[in-house]
Amino acid sequence: MAQTFIGVPACYPQLVELRKSKTASFKGNKYLKETTKLRYYQVVGSLHMMMLERMILSDGTGLGKTIQVIAAYTWLLDKDPTLKLFVITPKSAMLQWAEEFEKFTQGISVKAITAEYPGLTGPEARKQQYKEFKENVLIINYDPLRNEYEAVKETLGNNYMVVMDECSAFKSRKAITHFACKYIAESARRVYGLSATIIKNGLEEVWGIYDVVVPGLFGNITKFRKDYCVQELMKLRINGKERRIPKTIGYKNLPMFKQVIDPYLLIRKKEEVATELPKLISRKVVLDMLPEQKDLYRQALSGILYEERVKQEYFEITDRIRNGQTDEGIQKRFLELKEKYDQFMTTEGRKKGKLAALTYCQMISNGPQLLNVKAESSKELEFERLMKEELSTEKVILFTRFASGIPYLEIICERNHIPYTKITGSVTSNDRLKAQHLFQDTACPLIFITTAGSAAINLQAASVILLYDTPWAYGDLVQTLGRAQRIGSIRDHILVIHFINKGTIDVRVMSKVSSKKNLSDEVLGDTAVGALDFTRNDEKLVDLLYDDILEDAKGLK
Repeated sequence: MAQTFIGVPACYPQLVELRKSKTASFKGNKYLKETTKLRYYQVVGSLHMMMLERMILSDGTGLGKTIQVIAAYTWLLDKDPTLKLFVITPKSAMLQWAEEFEKFTQGISVKAITAEYPGLTGPEARKQQYKEFKENVLIINYDPLRNEYEAVKETLGNNYMVVMDECSAFKSRKAITHFACKYIAESARRVYGLSATIIKNGLEEVWGIYDVVVPGLFGNITKFRKDYCVQELMKLRINGKERRIPKTIGYKNLPMFKQVIDPYLLIRKKEEVATELPKLISRKVVLDMLPEQKDLYRQALSGILYEERVKQEYFEITDRIRNGQTDEGIQKRFLELKEKYDQFMTTEGRKKGKLAALTYCQMISNGPQLLNVKAESSKELEFERLMKEELSTEKVILFTRFASGIPYLEIICERNHIPYTKITGSVTSNDRLKAQHLFQDTACPLIFITTAGSAAINLQAASVILLYDTPWAYGDLVQTLGRAQRIGSIRDHILVIHFINKGTIDVRVMSKVSSKKNLSDEVLGDTAVGALDFTRNDEKLVDLLYDDILEDAKGLK
């Protein structure tokens, strides 16, 4: 039966005192290697988990959330040798979890579920591994859990704790991942979520996460929105009919929100607990698109504006016909508009939808070659100049959302004899480790990473992070910066370079990400000091960005 966790836990006064401690000690046990040493705040984190059965550990990226979990589990296992640990994590982090157990513990057996088994592949291979599971720790990624949660739960038995790494994976309450994780968590002895960024776009995401980890904390989503969200009715057309749908436009009662989650959220800022971490110094490189880029961008904006005008006129004339205006001129115009509207709604037409339109604009800003147009890019030219001059002696992480754009940058590197490696979403786990080692431990000066490929990699050797385009979600920006700003870095500071093409989507994205940072800072404190110092919702963000780009289109002359 699922338990209801509402209100302040009885141990909260002790937790408050524990959080202040810089001398808390952690008694060793037979599972934790003598060579494993925890920093004082990591000891506090482990003790916090031992004292509280459900919570979220939201330390900054690079502060060692994994080792805190491992240390806590060794102590709990020492007290109860039958306790299983179930780790759910992004696929890219599975090997790292297994390696961390090998590095820090002894006598603990670990099984990472894969899609391969002698004579079997895919679901059948995993099914066989579930049947044979006898180890202490079971590691799986979120993808197969969506369809195999019942088999996993049966495998775990009745005495297990679950750790959900990157717990924003189940932030969407209507997603199957949310349901699967809640199904697994409801019978667990202990449930812990890990994430450096529980707020990526809005507070409703926090409700989705806590609905799994600490169910009942905020009540249902309707109560949550009433307590903390400012909403207004927005006019939307659904299947040609106008409807009014509530939309969150802001938040309220944030002090009360922080008070409610405080017992069940442990978050430490990097600059407070690990003063040796390098500071982030941001620099904005403002560029002017080249003439052919500008022409393409103008064409893109014109297309967006034309489609919006056609849709608006189609809706208006449809309403007029419903109201009895059926003269020949109106009917003729209706048929003309309907043909165009239907084209927009086809599979081909959807390529000009909001997200596609934004992506199209971003690709032009990055480089026309991403659209198979042979033309130079302002960003490519600046990248080449920097790598040959200012950054020639640096260790550089280059982030882009578009893996398809990396080959063009590789050509530039090869032309200038600049060694490089890369980690994208399509790279295998073994190749990820090879690329990480190449950048970390050799003279390789450059690594390309994408959002899909950047999770759970340690790149402390970096001295520069070059954001070729800015992540759309503030949480993704924090995760990207955390690849380099980690314990073990030899740098005093890390230079963060933002490429911005003047008057383009780059400017709009930067503005929106900054606003998300402000919300996160207000609720959780500044979790990425220096990340956006030059300037002071996923589906919702698309709408906002699209509205901004539409304004740009209306300003065309």
